[in-house]
Amino acid sequence: MERIEDVMEKETKVSESLEPEEDTNQNNANISEVSTNELCSEVKQNGHLSSDDSLSHETEIVENGEVDVAASGAAAATSTPPSIVTCHPITNNGPVTNQSTSPVSFSPNSKPSPRGSSPQNGSNPNSAANHQHVVHVHISQGETFSVRVGEQIQRIQGPATVRMVSNNGPPLPMPMQVPPGHMVQQIVDEHGILTHVILSPQPTSMPVGGPSMTVGYYGGPNNTPPHAQYYPNYGPPYPTHHYPSHHHPTHHGASPHVHTGAPTHPHGTPPPPSCNSNPSGPVHPGPSQPNSMEGRANKQRERVKRKFEDRRSQGMYQQQTRPRINGKQKESHAKPMPYEPYHYQGNGMNGDSLPPVDTGQQAELAEERKVIQQVLSSTPDPTVSEIEARSALIQLALPEWDPNVYEIDPADFRFTLLLSDKGKEGKYKLVYSGDATEITLKDLKPATDYHLRVYTSLEDLKGNTTESVKFTTSACEPDPPSPPKLANKNKTSIALKWNSTCENGAKISTYTLEMDKGNGEFVEVYNGLQRQTRINKLQASTKYTFRLAAINSIGKSEFSDPASFYTSGSVPSQPDPPMLSEPFTTSLIISWIKHPNEDTFQLQMEDESTGHGFIAVYNGPNLSYKVKNLMRNTEYKFRLAAFNDEGQSKWSDVVTCRTKPDRPAPPPKPQIKGKIHAYNFRVVWEPPKDNGGAEITKYIVEIDDGRGYETLYEGSEREHVCDRLTPGQMYMVRVACCNVAGRSEFSEPCGATTQAVVPGQCQAPKLQGKPKATSLHLRWACPEYDGGAAVSEYAVQMVTPDNTCREVYKGRDLDCIVAGLSPGRPYLFQVRAFNRVGGGGWSDPFEVVSGAGVPDPPKAPQLVCKSAYSALVSWEPPVNNGATITEYRLEWQQKTDVTDFALLYTGPNQNYEIKGLTPATLYLFRVQAINSAGHGPYSPVGTCVTPPSSPSSVTVIRHTSTATSITLYWKEPNSNGSDITAYNLEVGDKQFTIGAVTEYTIETLSPETAYKIRIQAVNSIGVGPFSAPVRVTTRPLPPNPSKLECIAPAPNSLKLKWGDQRGLDTNHYTLEMEKEDGNFQVIYEGSSHFFKVNKLQETTNYNFRIYASNDVGSGPYSEIYTFTTTKAPPPAVRAPRVSSITQHSCSVEWPACKAVQGDSVVYLLQLQGEQEYQKIYRGEDTGFQVENLSPKTDYHLRVCAIRICEDGTEVVGAFSPAVTFTTQGHELVSKQETDIKQESKLVEPKQLTDQQWAMIILMGFVVFAVLVAFVAQQIIKYRSSQATR
Repeated sequence: MERIEDVMEKETKVSESLEPEEDTNQNNANISEVSTNELCSEVKQNGHLSSDDSLSHETEIVENGEVDVAASGAAAATSTPPSIVTCHPITNNGPVTNQSTSPVSFSPNSKPSPRGSSPQNGSNPNSAANHQHVVHVHISQGETFSVRVGEQIQRIQGPATVRMVSNNGPPLPMPMQVPPGHMVQQIVDEHGILTHVILSPQPTSMPVGGPSMTVGYYGGPNNTPPHAQYYPNYGPPYPTHHYPSHHHPTHHGASPHVHTGAPTHPHGTPPPPSCNSNPSGPVHPGPSQPNSMEGRANKQRERVKRKFEDRRSQGMYQQQTRPRINGKQKESHAKPMPYEPYHYQGNGMNGDSLPPVDTGQQAELAEERKVIQQVLSSTPDPTVSEIEARSALIQLALPEWDPNVYEIDPADFRFTLLLSDKGKEGKYKLVYSGDATEITLKDLKPATDYHLRVYTSLEDLKGNTTESVKFTTSACEPDPPSPPKLANKNKTSIALKWNSTCENGAKISTYTLEMDKGNGEFVEVYNGLQRQTRINKLQASTKYTFRLAAINSIGKSEFSDPASFYTSGSVPSQPDPPMLSEPFTTSLIISWIKHPNEDTFQLQMEDESTGHGFIAVYNGPNLSYKVKNLMRNTEYKFRLAAFNDEGQSKWSDVVTCRTKPDRPAPPPKPQIKGKIHAYNFRVVWEPPKDNGGAEITKYIVEIDDGRGYETLYEGSEREHVCDRLTPGQMYMVRVACCNVAGRSEFSEPCGATTQAVVPGQCQAPKLQGKPKATSLHLRWACPEYDGGAAVSEYAVQMVTPDNTCREVYKGRDLDCIVAGLSPGRPYLFQVRAFNRVGGGGWSDPFEVVSGAGVPDPPKAPQLVCKSAYSALVSWEPPVNNGATITEYRLEWQQKTDVTDFALLYTGPNQNYEIKGLTPATLYLFRVQAINSAGHGPYSPVGTCVTPPSSPSSVTVIRHTSTATSITLYWKEPNSNGSDITAYNLEVGDKQFTIGAVTEYTIETLSPETAYKIRIQAVNSIGVGPFSAPVRVTTRPLPPNPSKLECIAPAPNSLKLKWGDQRGLDTNHYTLEMEKEDGNFQVIYEGSSHFFKVNKLQETTNYNFRIYASNDVGSGPYSEIYTFTTTKAPPPAVRAPRVSSITQHSCSVEWPACKAVQGDSVVYLLQLQGEQEYQKIYRGEDTGFQVENLSPKTDYHLRVCAIRICEDGTEVVGAFSPAVTFTTQGHELVSKQETDIKQESKLVEPKQLTDQQWAMIILMGFVVFAVLVAFVAQQIIKYRSSQATR
């Protein structure tokens, strides 16, 4: 028996055969594809397929989705590979949910199942018609698969794959029959597809007959049929088929088998992955679904794989060895495999164990899918808002799920909107499918009832549809009506009619008709509900334009498209004769003038050469026409007639027009006449064959010398002498002719080359570089004119001082080197050029003197030191070797360890004074003479040592300062040959001497004082120069403490102020407050001049002190300041309540105020009438009866609390909000009405909340901070400007 790995490898190869194969059995692949398409169409029409049991393999798809595959007939004697069957469901409206699987029966003598005999599946009847279920049947090599489609039978030979589609819902499980000795293995690949693999035994061990082995889809120990276990309400189980012995050949070939996927529905059948999912109906435009379905499926499979690996590691799946009988495997029942891709080793026939199948794993997956489907079904109903006449906003909500149990990304949910305008039970159309939660539906019908439903889907799971939500679009103005139509007309009136338009939910109340008389302004001529009218008092033969609009209770529609009509008139008068606008060679543009009452025109033409008379060439409303296909330079006659609705006018007068002649044809190619000379030749030509219908007036001759054609001749002659030419030049000549129509094209060009002459005179040669003592280099240029032939060579002639001539060079180069010259002698040189004709003239002579030799080296220079910083160098001139010495080069070397000399002087002088030398330093010098021949050799080296000198100046000085001292740091300067013994310091007007040190501290200085300091070095020779002055300012002393003031005492806080805020203050302040134990505690540190101390007690003394600090240090403490908090006022009283209002009195009550620290509280009540507030009551009571009031008068009341302290002082609190009331008039009203009326007039201002007060305080602090920052910035700018000045 074959190994399972080989079977799976073959399964992959067979799966790849889904595409048409070119190498193996191309015809069979095509037959498979065509048969599948016809099979799919048959399924869509009838819902089933029939089979013929006389074929080798039959397949029948009945209405319940059952597939029966039978194998019969002779087979090959060798073992065939196992057949692999996979099933892929395809849905129309999204992923398939809750599908059942299709079992397969394999029997050689089984008959097709009768249609309708099998029980129906348990799928949703509403979704069965909308789902397509696909079965792929793989046919092995050498097998034949027959399918009956209608009355035709198609046979498909393997290898091939047949794709069968059913639209009648998912198929039901069926038992699978296999021949004896065969075994069925279920394999789940990495894509979740369950595959049945039928393994055939070896030919030697295959029995001829015997009982068959029946494999149930989920067979257990008792081999219970799957439908009896999972579908108990679907009738009796399927009959079991066996293989009779007379039907078994020596070898059974593998037959195609069918399976619909791994178990994932509630009974353990997994839905295979869907494909070709397309929504039906129009889809509202929205975001496209991301291609993440495979990624989410992979995550789910990885999660299941981890669970399986965990259980297998715990020992839940133990390998079992199948028992053997006589070396063969016993009959056993195949168990379903877990929903997990894995690979196995071994073939199951020689002791290797097969992987166990976990039915609990399948049940867990099925339960998980069921719960997720319930989550999707709990999607809330959609919300419809912003409903307008043609649009509405749909808002969707996500279903609720437990994120701790299911890792679902909210972006994976997909919503499908179904809309119906035919009522709640009408047909729903798909209008949107995507992941958006807010969708705007557009292009709705106004005043229409719509019902909306939605369902949510996640991968291949789909929830139930929500309840329908009804909404009605609002009415709007009518649609624009159609343009009015003409009913009838006469000379003074036009009758119009029109059709009604869509009302859009509101009945049309009137139509308005507007007319344009031709000035561009529309005027209303009719307003009413009738759909026809007549417009009178019009002018005859006049154009009128009309437009129509409809009006309902909502508004006015847009106007219709304009419609124009003419009133009746009289026959047009005789038109003006037509005019010639523009003539052409074969056409004429004829135009004419339009008069009133003329609608269309007819133009007729007469060609006298034909003898047919006038023939119409144009009919229409245009005012011009181009008559084509005419003969050139020919006369034609034209006349015109005008037409309108009343008839035809008289013919116009006849006009005669002539077409233009055509340009002539190009002349023939010109020819050369006679001999071609160096400077001229003669050219002749013939007239053109076609003169264009007119006489040739002139000829144009153009010549091209390589720089473009130029006009050489214009005239009537047919020959011309081309002179003033360049010898040896190639010329191209062409000819064109002209008539009255224009110029023809140019003829084919004729070429001619003039004779060449000797080259022209060359320019005088020039010297290349400087002449040497015995040779020189000459260079010359080509002659300006080569005589019409290329220059082949050059010759150079030399004239010596004794007037003898000698040729020194002959060749093609433009330069040469003449050697063997005497130094300092004058020579003359000439050059000439040669071509194939001969040599040209000699050039003008060039005179040159041969060069001289370089001078000899001078003697060693002599040096005299004038001081430590200068020296005089002098030398004697050497022999010049025939050329005057033009200059000398003096070089020196400052250090003995450096071998290179530096240039010091160049010039004709024989001495040079050197300045800026360094004392006590060795210098080396050498000199070189230069003449026209070049640089001579260097002289011997001369040496000189400068004497020592006083030190150099101190250049680098650093310093640090305190309030009373300055410390200086400097670098020791150059001693100039004598050690430094001391330094002189100059501080202001004082000067003193210190030792040979490089740092020094100056003590006992004044704070905040600027000092000017200079340093001077001293050695045995003398004192050096002073350094550049350094200005140093001592730092200030620590600041003194500021005066402390209390600017805002309060019961629980004290606001303190210190310092002077004028100018820029860089001090840092520390404020301390004395504690109860007598120690001071820091309560503020910073640069501000204000601080508010909070959380204090009323009427309590507090002691404070402060000190300031800056970069120098901290100053002393200030004296101790004592400040006392104030007494706390009583809290504000709420607004009083006024009752029992009469004409002259009322009762006033207010809430009591809480006492502060046991002090008594009295209340002050004030009343305001027409004057200011006046006190009417003071006491401890919380109520008062107000008397002596005026009738029908407005009064204002307010109350405040007064705290009576123990020392007798009074602290007045804030007044309550004012209460306004009005006394009664003289009319008698009931007390109840009076109370209601008065209470309604009470006005109690609304107090601000704590959040509002906090916001006001925060905004105040922000404004204050901005102002402070602005002021500080201005101060800094002012200080900066003052400092720069």
